[in-house]
Amino acid sequence: MNTQQYLKEIEKKTKEVYAVAEEARSKGFDPSDKVEIPLARSLAEKVVGLVSTIYPQMIDAKIEERIIELEKKFGKLDPAICLQIAEEVAKQKFCKFPSLKEAIEAGARTGIAYITLGVVSSPIEGLTEIKAVKTSDGKEYLSPYFSGPIRSAGGSSAAFSLVIVDYLRELFGYAKYDPREEEVKRSVVELHDYHERVTNLQYMPTDDEIRFLARHIPVQINGDPSETLEVSNHKNLERIDTNLVRSGFCLVFGEGIAQKAKKISKYISSLRKKGFKLSDWGFLSEYVSLHEKRDTGKAEDAPTYIQDIVAGRPVFGHPSESGAFRFRYGRGRVSGFSAASVHPATMEITDGFIAIGTQLKIEKPTKGCVVTVCDSIDGPIVKLFNGTVKKLVTREEAKAIYPDVEEIIYLGDILFPFSDVTNRNFNLLKPGYVEEIWGLELREKNPKLEKTLDARNIGFEKAVEISLKEKISLHPRYIFYWTEISKEQFLGLLEWLKSGKASQKIILPYTKADQEKFKSGKRALEILGIEHEVTTENVVINLENSRALFTNLGIEPEVLSSDAALKNIFEEYEKRVNKIISSDKADEGEDSMDKDNNSFILRLINRFSEFDIRDKAGDFIGARMGRPEKAKLRKLTGSPNVLFPVGAEGGRLRSFQSALESGRVTSAFSIFYCGKCKMETIYRTCENCGTKTEKMFYYRECEKTSLERCKEHKSSVPYSNKAIDINHYFEKAKEKLGLSNGEVPLLIKGVRGTSSEDHVIENLSKGMLRAMFDLQVNKDGTIRFDATEMPLVCFKPKEINVRIEKLREIGYDKDVYGKELENENQILELMPHDIVLPSSPESPDGRADDIFMRICHFVDDLLVKFYDMKPIYNVRKREDLVGKLGVCIAPHNCAGVVCRIIGFSNTLGLFASPFMHAAIRRDCDGDEAAIMLLGDVLLNFSREFIPQHRGGTQDCPLVLNARIDAGEVDDQIMDFELVEEYPLELYRLAEKRRHSSEIQIRDVRSVLKEGKDPFKGLMFTHDTENFNDGVACSSYKLLETMQDKVRHQMELVEKIRAANTSETARLIIERHFLKDLRGNLRKFAMQEFRCVACNEIMRSPPLSGVCTKCGGKIIFTTNEGGIKKYLEPALELAKKYQLSPYIRQSLELTKRHIDSIFGKEIEKQEGLARWV
Repeated sequence: MNTQQYLKEIEKKTKEVYAVAEEARSKGFDPSDKVEIPLARSLAEKVVGLVSTIYPQMIDAKIEERIIELEKKFGKLDPAICLQIAEEVAKQKFCKFPSLKEAIEAGARTGIAYITLGVVSSPIEGLTEIKAVKTSDGKEYLSPYFSGPIRSAGGSSAAFSLVIVDYLRELFGYAKYDPREEEVKRSVVELHDYHERVTNLQYMPTDDEIRFLARHIPVQINGDPSETLEVSNHKNLERIDTNLVRSGFCLVFGEGIAQKAKKISKYISSLRKKGFKLSDWGFLSEYVSLHEKRDTGKAEDAPTYIQDIVAGRPVFGHPSESGAFRFRYGRGRVSGFSAASVHPATMEITDGFIAIGTQLKIEKPTKGCVVTVCDSIDGPIVKLFNGTVKKLVTREEAKAIYPDVEEIIYLGDILFPFSDVTNRNFNLLKPGYVEEIWGLELREKNPKLEKTLDARNIGFEKAVEISLKEKISLHPRYIFYWTEISKEQFLGLLEWLKSGKASQKIILPYTKADQEKFKSGKRALEILGIEHEVTTENVVINLENSRALFTNLGIEPEVLSSDAALKNIFEEYEKRVNKIISSDKADEGEDSMDKDNNSFILRLINRFSEFDIRDKAGDFIGARMGRPEKAKLRKLTGSPNVLFPVGAEGGRLRSFQSALESGRVTSAFSIFYCGKCKMETIYRTCENCGTKTEKMFYYRECEKTSLERCKEHKSSVPYSNKAIDINHYFEKAKEKLGLSNGEVPLLIKGVRGTSSEDHVIENLSKGMLRAMFDLQVNKDGTIRFDATEMPLVCFKPKEINVRIEKLREIGYDKDVYGKELENENQILELMPHDIVLPSSPESPDGRADDIFMRICHFVDDLLVKFYDMKPIYNVRKREDLVGKLGVCIAPHNCAGVVCRIIGFSNTLGLFASPFMHAAIRRDCDGDEAAIMLLGDVLLNFSREFIPQHRGGTQDCPLVLNARIDAGEVDDQIMDFELVEEYPLELYRLAEKRRHSSEIQIRDVRSVLKEGKDPFKGLMFTHDTENFNDGVACSSYKLLETMQDKVRHQMELVEKIRAANTSETARLIIERHFLKDLRGNLRKFAMQEFRCVACNEIMRSPPLSGVCTKCGGKIIFTTNEGGIKKYLEPALELAKKYQLSPYIRQSLELTKRHIDSIFGKEIEKQEGLARWV
């Protein structure tokens, strides 16, 4: 199946589900008689579909056609389209608005929606309004108000929203903002307050930068009050409505224009050339210069990744420390798009903390990545307690050996794609000398020979022969980490070798006396990464490594067969080495060798060896564990089955069973009137007679409900707070589904109350069915399964646990090499809408395959029993899910993307094409996405359920995209490479640490320019046998208590050579434990109280000592155990690792504070025997 056939098939199947949902909806049992999610094929349709949720008059106003025209004129995703369409909407060319202010707002929202791809809520929730405010001389200027959801736009789009608003300001003749000095000072104070007292900004500008921007931006950045915290100074300003901290203002200012000024400056320069009038942005070039000077001469602080450590999540390497992850260029079948790969053995040797899908926070080149497996890269090198050093090649070996490991000398490789380096505009990192570089160098010299060899698997004799004949470096398998040892260690190794002997291997003395004598030499052997075995009195290096070591040193390997002592050979060798070291000149006529440089030993080795010995180390990457992998059914607070209120009558569990005992539920309900039954109801269709009902209105002033508008009172709402007979509605729900008493679930849970604008509720029958299948509802009526996002470009049938015949049915008939699909080991290219569900048997939270089967059963039962229609899924076994359509959506998004289930992985992450991740405007750096069943979404989603509060529309599928267009997704995908190997030029430039822009590699951008299919030929540089072959569930999730997590964390950190143990302990205490201890103490002083029976929250306890609503017992919301939980672990860490007096004293003072509130623990009476 080619790409176009595939995309048409996805659209066709989508429309089939739409048709079923439309028929079901037409029966009137839902808040709307139509499916409420428009299907958008293009970016233009997504933009209009999103903005029309606020301005319905924009539907069918030919705005989509105009956007498509502008795309042809300027090119897709050009910022010029944003300004042009914003202008035309604001000028009311397509539809009318009640006022010019509203027209300008609509234009700005449309422009922002386009730049954010029409998939996030920032245009409708992030930009709350645009006000006209007076300048000091009485003219009007524009002040855009932002709120928290503007974060979903990203820094560049948030900053560009200011350009859009300013363009409209100038266009309609508004004045430029005239900042007052107190407003400038307020900007400085508010950004500091937000950054230090609320949450870290990704970029915190300097005070000079803030003042400069606040004085020059031509519109006044404003925002809604979002925090309970007041600014610490400059309050009660005339043109700022609130004294509270405004998150929207801080995000647009700090993470937006302050951080992205250079990019915005380029946009503006380009827009001016195209004729757009932007007169007041010339200051940006001066700001960019100021911004670039901020770090000049400044000592570099510790990288953020290490500062933000979390207790229980290990540090795998301090910044650039030897032995951390070795950087290696490449992209596997399951890496790229911000995901990196490590060897399966690396996962096990880190005590299982790293699993497939675990997030790593890293030093460079990105901030974070999820981890997948690749077994064609180097694994870890470890030292056992008995002194033996082993290189681990299998996961099973690593798992078995972990308890015996004293030190992890090298963690192994981390495989990073070039695309992620260039996308971050980073200098090329230097890789160690690896097999793929050797193969490319051989191809340069002898292409025919290279074709006949597997560069990753060359024997020693063949490697030596090729290196000599073709004059290329010695194969990386037979070189060692010479740049990582010191001069003293190298000399210690030579001293030890003098005492050794050759007998088809190197045998070195290692009695108790020798261990101290040759300590430095033994350490050299370990850090070089040379495998060796420690026996009772010797250290033995096997034949292959002995030959390799001698070849590196420039000694003939034939010496090993002589069965003689090595003293004479290495005495002579040592003399030659000492002569070079003691001399200022490496050789007569040559420059002196820098003995302090870490490459000194490597260059020294190259003076003796007849082979070119390369640097095996390259750059090491510091890292720590971020978020653990995730794959679980989403549950709202209380785990409700239905969006139907149970009020206080539902009790602590919010159950209908509790409410039925009281006989009623008191809450806010929409009100309808059935003319046939002459009675009020809470449903749009009467539960008694099945006829459509009429909406009623409640007038608060006269406390009356009416079908007609009240002549005396104009203020009305379509709902009222009232008590309903819950037994009546419960019985009607059973009757509707045809359930007997014995078939009704024992526990059905509702919500405490609704928060939507009209307090529309879901039919109780739906909740009964969900409870039958143990499913929970989300805020918009859908069922969600959340999972960590992971990339997948190619797969093998055996990896996704689906039969070949089934794959052929859904269009996978040929492998990546064009051969017919016949066996489970062939490699197939993933199509853009296809996903693989996380279905690991090790999941502690339920498998996706099981949950989606239950969702299918729920939807079929809903169609049959509730809508009186035929089922559409008929799923009996797991494989029946293959080919079924779902919806993917990311947090903060407002647009879903249709996906197709094709298989099941043994992991806890969602495998999908990079194009799918880009379509939901996310990458694979640790983000998560939600997966839904398409039938469930179309039947049960309603905008009427969405909470009214700010940000309520985030994570709701207001628009659906059934056709991914590679040119209309997140632009990070443009850098994604289409390669099977990287060119030798990349490695040569990386050796010099040149900028990533200096090399061009075929990517999605170039393929689109060529007019070719970007979904085909993504390929990979490094294969793996099975992408499921790694740790499935991180030990962080399996360890039950924080004490266990920290104990395992510190035990691991003690083993890792690249990690600083005492520094890690200090950071855990300072950054986590102390913050929590002090924060919980503050909360204790300001806490609320809770009733255990009905969950009622009280600011202060009633004098009666019991709940005023139900008479239940009252408890603290912040208790002693919650405050003290980190105290003992913190004290133990400080003592064990002998941390600074400052840390110990801080903990002691905190302990005294806690003791002063709760008292000291009562000393136990002890027997006299202990003291005698």
